[in-house]
Amino acid sequence: MSTFFRQHGGAAIIAGIFLALSTLYSLSTPVFEASDEVFHYPVIDHIRVTGELPVQHPGVETLWEQEGSQPPLYYLMSAALTAWIDTGDLLDVHRWNPHAKLGIPLDPDNKNMILHTGAEAFPWQGTVLAVHLIRFFSILLGTGSIILVYALAQTIRPDNRPLAWLSMGLVAFNPMFLFITASVNNDNLTVLLSAWIMLLLARILQDGLTTRRVITLAVVAGLATLTKISGLTLLPIIGLVLLFHAWRTREWRQMIAAGLAIAIACLAISGWWYFRNITLYGELLGLNTHVAVAGGREISLWDLRHEWYGFWVSYWALFGAVNILADPGVYTFYTGLSVIAVAGLIWWVAGTVRTKSWTALVLPGLLAIQAVVVFIGVINWTLRTYASQGRLVFPAIGALSILTALGLLSLLPKRWQSWCAIVANASLLAIAAAIPFHAIAPTYAPPPIVTQVPEDAIPIGAHFDGLELIAIRTDLPTVEEGGRVPVTLYWRATEPIDRNYSVFIHALGRGYAGIGKIDTYPGGGKLPTTQMQPGDIIEDTYSIELEQDFDTPTIIRAQVGVGVWSPESFPSFEPTRADDSPFGSVIVEAGVAYPRGMGGCRGVFPDDADIQAELGGFARFRAQTVGDIYHAGESVPITLYWNRHADTTTDWTVFVHLVDDNNIMVAQADAPPLGNDYPTRLWRLSCQIADVHTLQLPADLPPGDYRILVGMYDAADPAYTRALATTLEGSPYSENAIPIGTITVEAP
Repeated sequence: MSTFFRQHGGAAIIAGIFLALSTLYSLSTPVFEASDEVFHYPVIDHIRVTGELPVQHPGVETLWEQEGSQPPLYYLMSAALTAWIDTGDLLDVHRWNPHAKLGIPLDPDNKNMILHTGAEAFPWQGTVLAVHLIRFFSILLGTGSIILVYALAQTIRPDNRPLAWLSMGLVAFNPMFLFITASVNNDNLTVLLSAWIMLLLARILQDGLTTRRVITLAVVAGLATLTKISGLTLLPIIGLVLLFHAWRTREWRQMIAAGLAIAIACLAISGWWYFRNITLYGELLGLNTHVAVAGGREISLWDLRHEWYGFWVSYWALFGAVNILADPGVYTFYTGLSVIAVAGLIWWVAGTVRTKSWTALVLPGLLAIQAVVVFIGVINWTLRTYASQGRLVFPAIGALSILTALGLLSLLPKRWQSWCAIVANASLLAIAAAIPFHAIAPTYAPPPIVTQVPEDAIPIGAHFDGLELIAIRTDLPTVEEGGRVPVTLYWRATEPIDRNYSVFIHALGRGYAGIGKIDTYPGGGKLPTTQMQPGDIIEDTYSIELEQDFDTPTIIRAQVGVGVWSPESFPSFEPTRADDSPFGSVIVEAGVAYPRGMGGCRGVFPDDADIQAELGGFARFRAQTVGDIYHAGESVPITLYWNRHADTTTDWTVFVHLVDDNNIMVAQADAPPLGNDYPTRLWRLSCQIADVHTLQLPADLPPGDYRILVGMYDAADPAYTRALATTLEGSPYSENAIPIGTITVEAP
């Protein structure tokens, strides 16, 4: 035992840490929130309950969806493992969040696919128990995988223990590998069998064929082809290794015998599955049926380049329903590590070729072949359906990690390699250990319960059939088109609610036009109203993404409502006050929006604006001289141009007065700038606007000449105090009214 730990103590430590970490990932991820677990488990449950494999019918909705097309070995083993558990509560646990934002990592709300309840709490029972038991089974498979990677690295370089440590760590401390390992997913068995086959092939190339190796290889290859279609990609690699071994040793009969044994084993173990595909679907692999259920697409290889970043990110750390990212610095670290590794690998290959050490290239070449074959397979699959996820190359994660470790260590003197492996593994471990606490668990945490509403929140008191919107808090931010506006709602259930209500939050711009919206269950999807405890005050925060193109600048208003959502309609409740009187629409100010890049804030002023003035020190004014002939009863459009010069706390109203020779007002068009869609109190940035006011001439207006006067006044002031109006040189205008021209009214 002491000899074993002297030789493999580092590997034992890594394996122990991996067990602990993967368990942490499992406990941090609610049931069915891991990638595709929501589809994988129903396959298992169907087998467990009926004793039969699912049959795929495109167009027919099932709980397992496309995963029913997968080879069944992992599902059969998991069904046997959980056969004793009563999972009659599956449909209660497997309840979709109708507002889930799958595959949208930049949206902060509705990341949960499933509606979670207290039934998932420990001690586990029913479906929840079955899922956690299968997850632990997967963790054992993952532990076996990293041990096999360690053994494979040692086979390739028996004299380089740091290479084995680092190769093992690059798999064990890959957060995405941990996340998938800690879930119900047939990839876990596929990775184990792939690593096992690669280890056998490496030992065949190194030490030769033996009967034991051939039998083991044949059985494991057969199991791999019964676990996932990608297991078939191992067969040409096996054939290539056997062919190379025969060419090198001239043992052609041995190669033929081994090949026949592997073919017979594959047919015996998995041939029935592929024959079933032909019988049921008229195709050997069942891939067309899989695509028909999952949804196909047509995309060129060139266009696929746009999905590379998502592919890269999802190899390392993209959790949940492909919608939970780690911190950006995490990806920078992995990118830097990979770039250095590729440079080191190129350096090592060049040096090996230069010294003509061809034998040293054989085993790393085998790993490279597997990585390329798996990558080509994933690319081909991605061209057929939406599958641009780096985790799909995990059958080759051992090969990729060993090559990465080889590249990193080849840049260092041998005496430093142990320290490099330790430091690199420690860095990988630190990131992997932090992610459950920093990225995964907080995403699924329910909204906080508070004892009171903050003083700066706006009291609302709107009631929606048992759900009260107590208050709304907004920070009134300054944002651009496409930006985000934070809004916090404070809810309280006034009685038990037996239905799940949906909340809508609409961002409204000019003319109350919609410029962004969120439909959700409370808590960003994490607190259905049926789970609310009456009397609890829920702090519910959102970030509304604005559209990319709308009229700006504009005030942003948030409209909040509640209703019962369905894919076909979203009827909302009429809010009432506590005394059951009608409340009306719930609308509050939420901020101010400007053009993206502020380009739309310049060039609005006309070049021939001959009237220029300042008002109150906060506004710059431009206008073209007005002069034309009208008739009584007609409308006179007046365009005024404004720009912010300084802050003001007052909502000023623009006046446009038409006065006669005696300075008596005969018509007016008073309104806040842009019809109150851009109140002066919210003029945060320098932005030119064109503000149209329409004078309606009275039908009985006598013919004559009439002057137009413009300015601003405080409508909240009983005295209607006007803003100081001056020329650019500082000379005041009489009565703070700027004359902008004269119109002539003629008799009809």
